[in-house]
Formats: sequence, structure tokens, C-alpha cells
Amino acid sequence: MAEATDSEVPECWISKGLCEKSREKAAAELNETEERKKSALVEIREKIAEYSKEHPSFRFPREDDSFLVRFLRARKYDVERAFSLLINFTTYRIDHPELFEGVTLDSVRPTLEYCLPFILRDRDDEGRRVVIFQPSRIDPERYSHDSVQQAIVYALDALIDDEEAQVNGFILIEDYSNMTIRKILGLDQRLMKRLSTLFQDAYPARFSGMHFVNQPWFFSILWNIAKPFLKEKIRQRTHMHGSDFGRLHEFIPKRCLPAEVGGDRPPYSPDELLDFLSKVKVDRPPARQVTAL
Repeated sequence: MAEATDSEVPECWISKGLCEKSREKAAAELNETEERKKSALVEIREKIAEYSKEHPSFRFPREDDSFLVRFLRARKYDVERAFSLLINFTTYRIDHPELFEGVTLDSVRPTLEYCLPFILRDRDDEGRRVVIFQPSRIDPERYSHDSVQQAIVYALDALIDDEEAQVNGFILIEDYSNMTIRKILGLDQRLMKRLSTLFQDAYPARFSGMHFVNQPWFFSILWNIAKPFLKEKIRQRTHMHGSDFGRLHEFIPKRCLPAEVGGDRPPYSPDELLDFLSKVKVDRPPARQVTAL
């Protein structure tokens, strides 16, 4: 995924291990202990070896501890489910090379500079990474749907290196300010399906909730399009706030939110995220290392 360069990466982006609170959460919610981690790594490597013998043309992108642990954490140390997630993760990148091959910080910079997406520098009180997406910013004439997803995945591939994010997860705010019916009807269902498939079934991260704000009266059109792509668990973690930022702040504190959603921080700016991304190298295995069946 990502590795630090010579420049120092602030701990607000990539932690140096888990804090005490997160270690307790990992044990209580993810069944993580040092003993379980060691045995689970042995088990998942056995599955990788067995699968590789049966499918010699299939290549896993990495097999080091730090990489495999994120899959175990994402599935609460259920090795069977973690291994299935690893297969899905690898297969997704085989099936969608346009989202990964040749993608660099320079190529996604224009999209990130337009805050697609906007990712907060600080974690919330639960240690979660907060991602804000404003669909009205999508302009197909300036930013293709592929470029938007490339930017999202590139940023998350860097952030998932953070152990705090692996344990505590991500939370998403979708801000529908300035949305029009024309823009909603112009949204690509293919993009919605690809993103929902990726984050529900093919990404080693915990997504703990979605919060919609500033929805227009015609938001139901978009929701009815997107809802079939979402699993019931995700639907249950979805909250509609409209312009009631006070209710949003019951879930995410004002101190770490930007002004656009009633927070205490300055308005949307990509500078801190881009500075972080400039200090890490996002790992993208070459095609020869990730081969289809």
C-alpha cells in the first residue's frame, strides 16, 4: 500500500503503532491478541500457499505481516473471511486495471486539489478517519468518473497503512450542497456500483457509517439508485441529517469537522492531504505480480 519516504510523516496520518485505547478496542471488537495474531498469520499463509498451488497463475500482491494483518482486522480475525477478502481485493485490481495501473500522485493531484475526496487531517474521538465527499463537485467534463475513483482509492491506499485506521475504521460524510437534479441524473451508476463493491467486499478496512447532509428534496432519486448496491449492514449504518448539523455532531465532533458542515475547522482545503501524500510512496504492484486466473 504505502511506505514512508525520507520526509517525516506526521503521526496524525500514520501512527507509530496502536495507542492503548485502540489496543483495547482491537482485543474487544476484533479478537486481536498477540497470540491470535501469530496463529492467524500462520493460517492465512497456509491458505495462500494452498491457493497458489491450485492456481499457479494467480499472484498475491504482498504476503508480509503488515499487509496481511489489515485483512485479518477487517474481518475480526475470522481467517476464512479474511482470506476471501484478500482474494476479492486482488481480483478487483485485476478486473479494474484502469483504476490502478499508471496512477500516481501527479495524475490524481488535479482531482484531489478539487477536494474529491476531502479527508480530515485528524481522527475523530473514536479514532476513525473521516472522509467527506461532495458529489456536486463531480464535473464529467473536467473530472472523469474513473479519475474520481482513482483519487479516492489512491488516498485510501496510503491511509490504510495507518494501524489506527485499520482498527478504528473510516466514516463517510456525503455533502449534497449545490446538488441539482441534472447532476444527480448525470451520476454514473457504474461508478456507484464499482465503489460499493470495492468498499463492501474488496477493501481491507472497516467502514463504520455513512452520513448524508444538505440533501435536496430530490435526493430520493439518487438514494433509490444507490440503495440496491448497499448491503443491509451498511444501510443500517446510514444516517440522513439534512441541514441538522447538530445531529451530525452527535456522531462526529465539531472540533474535527470543516466549516461547511458546521464544524470548527477551516473550510475544505486539500493542502494537508496532498502534503501527506507527497511524503509516502503508494504501493502499486506491477501487472506481472497480480495475474488473473
